[in-house]
Amino acid sequence: MPIPDEKVEEVRTAVDLVEVAEDYVQLDQSGSRYMGLCPFHNEDTPSFSVDPEQNLYYCFGCQNGGDAFKFLQEIEGVGFLESVRMLADRYGIPLPEEETDPEATNEREGILHALRFAARFFYRQLTQSDRGRPALDYLRRRGFTPQTIKQFGLGYAPDEWDALLTTAEEEQLDLETLKKAGLVIERNDGSGHYDRYRGRIIFPIFSHIGKVLAFAGRILDPDDERDQPKYINSPETEVYHKKEVLYGLHQAKQAIRRTDEVLLVEGYTDVISLSQAGVGNVVASSGTALTEQQISVLDRYAKRAVMLYDADEAGERAALRGMERVLEAGLGAYAVELPTGSDPDEYVQEHGGDPFSDYVEEHRQDLPSFAYQRARRNGGLETPEDRVDVQREIIESVARIPDPNLRREYVAHTSEVTGVPDSDLFRMLEEEREQLERRAQRRRKREQKRQQRPSEEAAPSAEDGAAPPARSGAPSSTSNSANGTTSGPALLPEEQVLFRLMLENGRRMVGLVLGHMALDEFTEGTPRQLARTFAEMYEAGTVEPQQILGGEHGETLQQLGAAVMMDEHEASEHWAQKEDIPVPHLNDRPYDAARSAMKFLKMDRVDEAIEAVRERMYQATQEGADDQVERLQQKMMSLQELRKGIKRGAFLDD
Repeated sequence: MPIPDEKVEEVRTAVDLVEVAEDYVQLDQSGSRYMGLCPFHNEDTPSFSVDPEQNLYYCFGCQNGGDAFKFLQEIEGVGFLESVRMLADRYGIPLPEEETDPEATNEREGILHALRFAARFFYRQLTQSDRGRPALDYLRRRGFTPQTIKQFGLGYAPDEWDALLTTAEEEQLDLETLKKAGLVIERNDGSGHYDRYRGRIIFPIFSHIGKVLAFAGRILDPDDERDQPKYINSPETEVYHKKEVLYGLHQAKQAIRRTDEVLLVEGYTDVISLSQAGVGNVVASSGTALTEQQISVLDRYAKRAVMLYDADEAGERAALRGMERVLEAGLGAYAVELPTGSDPDEYVQEHGGDPFSDYVEEHRQDLPSFAYQRARRNGGLETPEDRVDVQREIIESVARIPDPNLRREYVAHTSEVTGVPDSDLFRMLEEEREQLERRAQRRRKREQKRQQRPSEEAAPSAEDGAAPPARSGAPSSTSNSANGTTSGPALLPEEQVLFRLMLENGRRMVGLVLGHMALDEFTEGTPRQLARTFAEMYEAGTVEPQQILGGEHGETLQQLGAAVMMDEHEASEHWAQKEDIPVPHLNDRPYDAARSAMKFLKMDRVDEAIEAVRERMYQATQEGADDQVERLQQKMMSLQELRKGIKRGAFLDD
């Protein structure tokens, strides 16, 4: 059954859109709003704006806009109900389980629902059932508290073939969806299905906003490791891509923001133990080498990344490669080697959180120091050729740093570490930068050729009826939020003012504006559709602008509403200078501002009609059609008189 309207409004009221958007976008305050690079299209200059007062977002580049529900729908590819559930989970607003709709509106939502169901099932098996007692005792022996178990959603999969499957079927979850979620596996002989996780401690893997995406199942009895793997992990699914996910980020992101630093470890229990000990800014890459996608996620929260690695050759290589990628993304990068034989979980269990933090602070190394000491330990500095190779490898990594000032600092530090004059290292750096640029140019050329081939085949010509571009600087009347493209005529500034006033002031303002404006005076397309929607609301006696901003009247009107609410739609002072009409500010005298904007919009329409008559008069004169010229002259005089009356505000006296 649907989520009740009052619950939706409770969630809407609780949401802080700035906080939600910052999970995806680095936002900086600009006046009363927050700006950042748009997550919906590629750009170099921030055009994505969030208004915390209105709880709306809008991108002035791709015209994508709306409220928090719309933001999650767009960026996560979920439906409205799932966006409400996600925000309810985030802000601790309970939604009764029976209100969860098992008939999800699309495959992605169905998988997320199945994973959420499984996480609750595993957690209850661990904390509320007798068969989960051995697993709970094991976790307690490891030092994990009930609060930590709940925080990370730890669970237990009963040692039975179909415990989860049977319960899921009783709750009418679709078998095919359970398979797509990676929760059940078909038997080899095709005779049925069985649970993927059996007799294991379950570690749910959350997205950065708290959605369950996957699971890792750890074997409970160490003696069984001889016969089966220690961990069983979820397969890649519609919602889970290992290279994009960092374990523990949902729990760690606030601590990471607070410290500007993230610690990267290898294991799930490392994350949990450190977090419980008060070291909250820690995540794990879930058994993969640190990927570009994971670093891109971290870039939203951290300025520095510290890698804790195993003291072996594989661990050192992974740490070095991770630092290179982190530096290339513009973040600071460091590595820390724990004492031989210790992992973060063991170290913090023995020594505590504060000594662990002190150790990390004292033993961190940047890339030049780490790479040079690694080479020394491995006998890589024995010959002049070896030393030059190491120097060049370090400079190759430094050359990838995007900030030239930071590159300079790293070269100076490399000079201190290696004893090589920085002038020699700068020559190496320039050579490497030139090679990087040549490679980048080749990639760009290949990409251009790849893009040109299909576009040359499909590009419409002028004869094909390609639509002209919308006027620059104003939101277009229609948009396609899936790809950021826009089409249709642009809103006039006066329309922007009137729509914002109606959205902000409700019924009385709608009555004033639409009582004096005809629908066909609004720009054809979405603007006229929005005006018509206001008129229908007014006639029905229920003018509720929030329905428009909440998407209840369609995505197109929602985006247009967000656009006019987010833009600074104060009427231009140039209007007053040009027409000698006072232009009140919206917030000071909204009804006077509406009357002023209506005058300008009506005059715009009359001016368009005058221009059309003028063109017809010219054509008629060229053709010698004197009778037609005379009629058009009379029409012109009538229009000019109408314009004078509008300027005086005669229409307001009707």
